[in-house]
Amino acid sequence: MTLREFDLLQTYADQLASGEEVVLRVVIGDLCPRPPVLQMLSGFFAKYPRTRLHLEYEAVGGPLERLTEGDADLVFHRADPSDPRVEQIKLSTAVMVPVVAPGFLPFVRTKKVTPEQMRPFTQCVIRDTARQSSPESFFLIEGAHQCTVPDQVMKKELILHRLAWGHLPSWLIADELRDGRLISIAGPNFPGREENLSAIRHRGHSHGPVAEALWLHLQGWRLASRAGRGNQPVRAKRGR
Repeated sequence: MTLREFDLLQTYADQLASGEEVVLRVVIGDLCPRPPVLQMLSGFFAKYPRTRLHLEYEAVGGPLERLTEGDADLVFHRADPSDPRVEQIKLSTAVMVPVVAPGFLPFVRTKKVTPEQMRPFTQCVIRDTARQSSPESFFLIEGAHQCTVPDQVMKKELILHRLAWGHLPSWLIADELRDGRLISIAGPNFPGREENLSAIRHRGHSHGPVAEALWLHLQGWRLASRAGRGNQPVRAKRGR
């Protein structure tokens, strides 16, 4: 065994003895604005260099499935505040806006666009990464042709290029809604939906000292964001 290998083994043993995690598993969900969360994680883990961040991306039902199956210590995703299995720190809300690109629809757009009018057009949806897909459907029009994509950014690109239409989080399309590159078709028949975005961990799982420190850090980060101090908030703008 080399001296370098011995030092690494000794560090690992010290971590185990102190209870400090060697790895912390974090999942970012498809609705979560990534830049501010990644910036926060970078700053936090710089203070805990002996704990490796294992970061993954999951979509739709994938993040909570990873959490409930014990494959993740913390997820950033849409949250059901009534779910008794988990603890949550609400970070923001995301407004899901139904949008099309200019020229996509061959008829005059009004706020009373119906599902029947949209059925002939391709609807873009996010691919569920859960192994056991939820029976819940998200804005799907029965009988419409669908194309699936892995994330919201790819979905946005397809819609911008008039290949499909769909719902996108308003924080991702604020500029496009403002300058007219995307048009909202929200109305009585397509009201959209507001989702809570939270940091979530499982109540029934044990949490080591670094996981606890991250949880406390998130509480402070959220409060500092609301007060306009420190990190910028994970905030979503409402679409028009």
